[in-house]
Amino acid sequence: MAEAKTTQNPIAEVSQMDREILGLQQTLSFFQTVAEKKGDKKLAKKIEKQISMFSQKNTKLHAAPKDSNRLKQQEKIKKHLEKQKNKIQELQKQMEQQVNAYWEQLMPELSPLKTPPIKQANAATLRTAAVPLTSATPIVDPFEPNDETNTSYPIISGNLYTSKLSSANDTDMYRLDSGSLFGEITVTLSVPKDKNYDLLVLQDPSKVVGSSMNSERGLKETVTFSVQPNTIYYIAVFSMDRDYSETDSYSVNVSKVKTELALAQPVDISLPVGEIPAYRFTAPVTGTYRFFTGSYGGFGVPFDTLLLMYQEEQMQGFVDFNDEASDGSLYSEIKINMTAGTTYFLYVPPYDQSQALHTRLTVVLDTSAAVTSPTINEATVNDGSISEKQVINLTNGTFHTDVASAVTVNHLPQGLQPVVTRNSETQLTIQFTGNASNHEKKHSVQNVYVTIPHTKITGTDKDVVTNTFGINFTDTESLLVSTPIDINLQPDSKKIVKFTPPVSGNFEVFTDTNATQLAIYEDYGQTRLVVSTDAGSESPFSKVTPSLQKGQDYYVVLSVANNSSVQARLTARYIGVEYVYNAKGQLVQIRQNDKILTEFIYDGNGNLTKKTVY
Repeated sequence: MAEAKTTQNPIAEVSQMDREILGLQQTLSFFQTVAEKKGDKKLAKKIEKQISMFSQKNTKLHAAPKDSNRLKQQEKIKKHLEKQKNKIQELQKQMEQQVNAYWEQLMPELSPLKTPPIKQANAATLRTAAVPLTSATPIVDPFEPNDETNTSYPIISGNLYTSKLSSANDTDMYRLDSGSLFGEITVTLSVPKDKNYDLLVLQDPSKVVGSSMNSERGLKETVTFSVQPNTIYYIAVFSMDRDYSETDSYSVNVSKVKTELALAQPVDISLPVGEIPAYRFTAPVTGTYRFFTGSYGGFGVPFDTLLLMYQEEQMQGFVDFNDEASDGSLYSEIKINMTAGTTYFLYVPPYDQSQALHTRLTVVLDTSAAVTSPTINEATVNDGSISEKQVINLTNGTFHTDVASAVTVNHLPQGLQPVVTRNSETQLTIQFTGNASNHEKKHSVQNVYVTIPHTKITGTDKDVVTNTFGINFTDTESLLVSTPIDINLQPDSKKIVKFTPPVSGNFEVFTDTNATQLAIYEDYGQTRLVVSTDAGSESPFSKVTPSLQKGQDYYVVLSVANNSSVQARLTARYIGVEYVYNAKGQLVQIRQNDKILTEFIYDGNGNLTKKTVY
């Protein structure tokens, strides 16, 4: 092992800021939850926007230059952070100011800024509750006074602590000193069955590490978090609903510190030089797993790591090793097949062993999803509807029972709506309702894909996106200029044909029978009418003369005028004047309804030599 460097460097300075900023982000998220529970949706939305703004600024400030040469990249990162560290520190101060303001606004009873009263610490004090005042005998409320951090009661992991919230304003604070420990720890609050108590874990004591605030009475509250060495954590038991009990106790249990990885639950590791963490992972299901490092907190300094995997904790039974997740990457990744119940041990040393470790470790199932049909076709009725179904199969993961409502189908043609059904833990079916607004062949799409939120899939930390598939439409039968089509109509039926004018101008569309009705729309769904007419008494019987635009699709709807079968010939002809020009921009013809009215001839110099009027 190389000797530790004692001089401060920008990476170490920013790493310390990263730890503070991560705590501030978690605290702001806690205040967003508190605002929602208090019914202040406007404030909750404001805090959500602030979190996003701070996160974007922080990520941008940390974005360091890259270089394929590892040593050069490290030097570039140092120089970059040297320039940015003051800005990162200023961002930290802004977040601290906002956090302090929210403590006073939303949780004044737990605010670290309030001046705590002087109390005599006594672990077995008998106190009389402030509410109600009619109690005849003192209430046994262990560990009081412990309402603030300065009077918090020291606890040891692995023990059980039983006490009461004996008044509406009572808050109980406990203190846990991590010492040299690191890993995962779980705090569990067991609540009286008819009460709603809440649990909060703090650091410093202004930064929230985790919180649990169920809305139902009697439910356990649980917070699991990563323990950093030589850190004091404060555990607060309180009630947002001001519930309390003079007789019924709650219990707080702090588990033994575990260095066990949980699936899709990132662990942020920040340890001093020379300390290399080891984590145990037991596969809950058979599948392919990815173990990988990344930026501390999801935003921090790019840090060069190694990953080593063994079958035994004493680094026996070598399984795999990785230095670079991809060429030029500072992060590491191991992808491996594991059978359910198999346990491996993972060590995470820094590449440069003279550096303190500052990274995020995550294990997830290597989850993917794929559609089974590369193409979905329009129904044979040619009305923009889809009768075919799309099936999605999931690999390495399981769908939650409520996944169907969270699925998004992207680039779906307007007018179609997806209806998702969960067939099993690994399969979905998508049906398509409605009618596409535009459904000619030219409106077909080939880039439709499905997104499934990671919160609805067990074992992954990222949203799962399927491969793309197409939706193909079929052209509506076309009506061409001066080319009649014969149509057979049954009672109460209609026929829709597409007409695309070759030029802009006036057209005449008509039938040869008085038993029809005629209409022209800009859309197949018949919501944007251009013109319509009932049957006439003489030929042409149903006739309209609209002004139409070149190249635009129009839909001619022919229906029966009375309750009988009918055979009709439908015709369209151009009745406007068309001017035809050559490549030089010279007028060469004047046409009407496919007939040449006037023709112009030019010599090689562009002079008009002949004009013929027909």
